[in-house]
Amino acid sequence: MGWRRIWIIGLLGVLLSACASVQELRDRRIADHGVLFDSLPLEVQQQIRRGEIAIGFTPEMVRMAWGPADQVFTRVADNRKTTVWGYTRIRRYPDMAWFHVPAYYIDSSGRQIVSFRSVWMDRDHIESYTVARVEFVAGQVTAFEHLDEPDR
Repeated sequence: MGWRRIWIIGLLGVLLSACASVQELRDRRIADHGVLFDSLPLEVQQQIRRGEIAIGFTPEMVRMAWGPADQVFTRVADNRKTTVWGYTRIRRYPDMAWFHVPAYYIDSSGRQIVSFRSVWMDRDHIESYTVARVEFVAGQVTAFEHLDEPDR
């Protein structure tokens, strides 16, 4: 019983340590780009640490603050090429539904019988939606927008 408890506690520790917070992930990205980060002015470093971006940031600076983009678009208009990074979130709508499903079995005489059984099935609906977009022209942020979500 003692070893089993130790094993379970160890497994839980490993699983919980794999769940990094947003700030921990940002700190890892900053550490991965340490030379660039250290060369930035202190005010910009503080913005990146807070997860903020600003006009004039480079793609590397945005990547440190917000992480890699989920979507990358290229827009061409009036002889101007713009790269747009999109950041998304997933929303899950739980749903249960009642279904009738066939159940096959062999009776005592060897015949295959079909019988319908009613079961509850999980039918979650998953929706991906954009929460922020960042526009780059010539390697610098020229505009960004984010979704204002109401407090829940």
